Amino acid sequence: MDVRELVRGHYGHGNLGDAILSVLAEAGTDLDALGPADLVAVDQLHAGGAAATKHVLERLELEPGQRLLDVGCGIGGTSRMAAMAGADVTGIDLTPEFVEAATQLTARVGLGDRARFVTTPGESLPFDDGSYDVAVMVHVGMNIPDKAAVFAEVHRVLAPAGTFAIYEQMRTGPGDLPYPLPWAEDERSSFVESAQDYIAQLEGAGFTVEVVDDYTAATLGPPPAGPLSPVAVFGPVFAQRVGNNVAATRAGLLGAIVLVARA
Repeated sequence: MDVRELVRGHYGHGNLGDAILSVLAEAGTDLDALGPADLVAVDQLHAGGAAATKHVLERLELEPGQRLLDVGCGIGGTSRMAAMAGADVTGIDLTPEFVEAATQLTARVGLGDRARFVTTPGESLPFDDGSYDVAVMVHVGMNIPDKAAVFAEVHRVLAPAGTFAIYEQMRTGPGDLPYPLPWAEDERSSFVESAQDYIAQLEGAGFTVEVVDDYTAATLGPPPAGPLSPVAVFGPVFAQRVGNNVAATRAGLLGAIVLVARA
């Protein structure tokens, strides 16, 4: 089984959109009046949740009207927050179930005219050169063996001087990682690298790295819980994975790092 199949299998979860709506309804959310803010508790699947997304978008210096590419959009949490800030968003992801859920949920909260989603690998984007003003990638690179190829494609589709913000789990020290982790069952589909590795590959793709921001301290809380949390959608194994991630971070193996680069 190749890496892409492993990644799709890891994240595929049947009809995620309906599962999320069911969790919201059971928690008492009025689905007939559903808004983007109602999804925040369940659609931010990365370390630090919605606060981290806001931090990354602020680092990106996102402005209304900008064309934004969300690389590895998942179920669309980052894309929707960017759309709420006025961006014109395209989200791409390798996993069809994520793209379907992102499309369904985004339409349901009235943002379908500001954000659209495409199933495609990041190494071969179906967009013209210079199609986007800014790009973002949130907790995606841990599943990408050839980051240089993805960064080259992002550079190609960005307009000159376009900005690319990356927020990832990165290697901060040696040692064995405690699987399962949120992005992988084992090392077969886990490609965690250091900030120095990311910087070298970004520079090789033509970017200039302008910001290196350690956001780790803000991500060390307990795994999300309660009737409205990713655990409610993905089950107890999600809490185990997040717990392993936090343990590895506290042990000095991983850090939550933001990089901002300019094309």
